[in-house]
Amino acid sequence: MLRKTKIIATLGPSSDSEKMIEKLIKAGVNVFRINFSHGTFENIEMYIKRVQKVREKLNMPISIMVDTRGPEVRVCSFKDKKIMLKRGQQFSFVSNNVIGDNTKVQITQKICVDNAKIGGIVLANDGKLKLKIINKKPNELVCKVCAGGELRDNKSLSFVNQHFDFEYLNKKDKQDLKQALVLGVEYISASFVNTKKDLEELKNYVYQFDKNIKIIAKIENRTGINNLDEIVANCDGVMVARGDLGVEASFEKLPIYQRKIISFAKKYSKTSIVATEMLESMITSIRPTRAEISDVAKAVFDGAGVVMLSGESAMGHDPVSCVKTMVKILKEAESEFDYYTKFNNMPKNPKTSNDLIIQSAVNASFFLGVKAIVTYTSKGTNALKFSTKYAKVPIVAIADTKKTFNALSMISNCVPVLSKKEDDIFSQTKSICLKNKIAQKNDLIIVTTGTTDKISNVLKFVKI
Repeated sequence: MLRKTKIIATLGPSSDSEKMIEKLIKAGVNVFRINFSHGTFENIEMYIKRVQKVREKLNMPISIMVDTRGPEVRVCSFKDKKIMLKRGQQFSFVSNNVIGDNTKVQITQKICVDNAKIGGIVLANDGKLKLKIINKKPNELVCKVCAGGELRDNKSLSFVNQHFDFEYLNKKDKQDLKQALVLGVEYISASFVNTKKDLEELKNYVYQFDKNIKIIAKIENRTGINNLDEIVANCDGVMVARGDLGVEASFEKLPIYQRKIISFAKKYSKTSIVATEMLESMITSIRPTRAEISDVAKAVFDGAGVVMLSGESAMGHDPVSCVKTMVKILKEAESEFDYYTKFNNMPKNPKTSNDLIIQSAVNASFFLGVKAIVTYTSKGTNALKFSTKYAKVPIVAIADTKKTFNALSMISNCVPVLSKKEDDIFSQTKSICLKNKIAQKNDLIIVTTGTTDKISNVLKFVKI
């Protein structure tokens, strides 16, 4: 059985070699994430070029997704890369340029040091550490540690119930994005998207360099949840970014928010990604916890199209084993998924003839024993619409550019095919399905098109 749910792996010290990237692809990775919040651009450029080299070598569709810093707050660097904070000690966040130690550390947003309120709570490292602001000095917030633990370079901070007027795209983000887009990536993962205005600001900048770049909006706080409708309508996909969302919002609501975000993605036919701590224990362990196994399966049952590995692949002791474990869990969950009931329960309100064809093709695939639905797509839009309709059979998406071919690797239940042939599209479809072992002689497939130079809005049953 072909796996439908796609896997994103974050690159880092444990996974950044060409040899390891190749192993991860063969294990089941479909997309590589490069996080701007960690590492220099020299490292980021190296990651991009290595993934591009390996995917060319393997001739496989693989996406590259860059993750912006966004208007986030992080600690900078420590002398020894990390410190241990003890309950009751004083510790300061400062805005001037210093190397961190056990008494202080610089943070990335000066506005927080200037405007944070005495008595306010600061959470660090995904909420594991808790500090209370007890005093303010020029360029310094003096805090008392309420819950201690390890704090490493670049870890995130959250100022609870305090709002700061950040600019959405800072100078560093713009520099990073420009260079990444020039090198050639398929997706931008936009951090801390709060409104459609954030997306508009991002598009106005990045479309100067690549008008076909696809944007994933990360939902990381209550504001993003409150504006979910307008955000999902104005991007190519959404990520349930559970790390910051679990800190910024009520943690007990995370499962509810996850289902809500995925349901909005289905409503607008957009990609949905579930991220953060999916197999966290496998950073150091050879096996996942029972709770993690259930968590990955729940993402499938909620309807997510993609799941993401962060620290597990970036700095884990065995990233390949982690990916193989996730593949096993995903396949098992998918084997128990009731695709027809999910499809049947979706609203049936096609707005265009193309929407009606997609809906009809998926419906027919449940009853006529077809082996695949084949669609021609120039930018991936049709394939994405099919992927959100709970088709049980594979969606074979034929693209004529490498950009779209690689971008299709993010789309759930999609088998990307690169073809620039000018043959009759129906005979070409037969050879593609046979070559990729999707169908055999005498099998039935459904072929659909949007509008091409030769044909418009077609649904045809084809016997191999």
